[in-house]
Amino acid sequence: MPDLALDDLRVIDLSQGIAGPYCAKLLADCGAEVIKVEPPQGDYARTLGPFPDDVPHHDKGGLFIHLNGNKKSVTLDIETESGRTVLRKLLAKADALVESYAPGHLASLGLGYDDLKEEFPELVYCSITPFGQTGPYSGYRGNSLTCMALSGLMYVTGDPDKEPLCTGGEPAEYFAGLNAFAGVLAAVGHRASNGGGQQIDVSMLEALGAADEYNTTLYSFMGAIRKRFYSRHLFAYPADIFPCKDGHIVVVPGATGFPLGMAVLMEQMELEQSTLFINLWMRSIQWQKFEEILRPYLLEHDWRDLLTRAQELRMPFGPVMSPRLLQEDEHMKARGFFQEVEQPELGRTQVAGAPYKMSETPLRSGAAPILGEHTHDALLELGYDTEEARILRERGVT
Repeated sequence: MPDLALDDLRVIDLSQGIAGPYCAKLLADCGAEVIKVEPPQGDYARTLGPFPDDVPHHDKGGLFIHLNGNKKSVTLDIETESGRTVLRKLLAKADALVESYAPGHLASLGLGYDDLKEEFPELVYCSITPFGQTGPYSGYRGNSLTCMALSGLMYVTGDPDKEPLCTGGEPAEYFAGLNAFAGVLAAVGHRASNGGGQQIDVSMLEALGAADEYNTTLYSFMGAIRKRFYSRHLFAYPADIFPCKDGHIVVVPGATGFPLGMAVLMEQMELEQSTLFINLWMRSIQWQKFEEILRPYLLEHDWRDLLTRAQELRMPFGPVMSPRLLQEDEHMKARGFFQEVEQPELGRTQVAGAPYKMSETPLRSGAAPILGEHTHDALLELGYDTEEARILRERGVT
């Protein structure tokens, strides 16, 4: 088997939820040994499901499995002195720590970055929180929805005369996880060249705010505030979602779609001479008239036909995929994105793969751990004997 890119890296994943575990999963997919340190009751994501047959089980939750493949699980109550001692022994053998506690909590236990940097000067310490370690909001509670609101993303999403809308999923969590992954790699690279660890302070709000297209720049440069305008791109029309014969499709003619491309697609060559096809601003202003032409055509065709024909004309249309369609999609199958792993308690299970591929150091897909699956072996490796491990377990430390 080829070497993995990070197979010489050991990471302690002290985080819960989505952002931190996703960061650590990306490291594990690259070959890092990731030891997930969970409280004895487990990461709270184990309770979130979805579960087979809708029966909750801490080792069968879909979200947890998605976020924790290729990791080891060690249960540890770090609120106890014995638990903190074990954690310090784990950190002594680690390259990086990923944590998602509220700012100040680990410091109250003597486990903050400033508490550990002298003891572990080479440790890369990555903290992921809704608002960062400093600033007026640092002590606030938050989640992806909160950050979508505060980042301005929600302000520009929805109909102009209605309330703002959120997107589906948890984008702030995953954006933060990706940025944390990049931060850990940068810090490890710096340590290899110059020596020394450092703290990485990741804010979910800032991770999402940094993905802003131009709204903050528009205000900074021109004092203009973009308003909500349905699901459209502000400076191109149509760049929107429309119903078609068997679902919905994103219609994006692109830079060269008008006037000729769309006229050819719709098999109405006279439209090439239409003002609505020639002039972007006229089309944007009189969008209702334009849609009287477009919508009937779309409703006569299924999304596969529209996708194929539009892409042949180099127009980036795309269907709105359901989970079933996505998993059955021929492109995703050809890329091998969805992987089957042998998941304890479940058997063969399909999971999402990594978001990129590497030619020389392939990424791996693996099962998520059973709660506490590796606790005993980890304690033995740290120098505890079987009797000491039993006592820690009976006292609720592990």
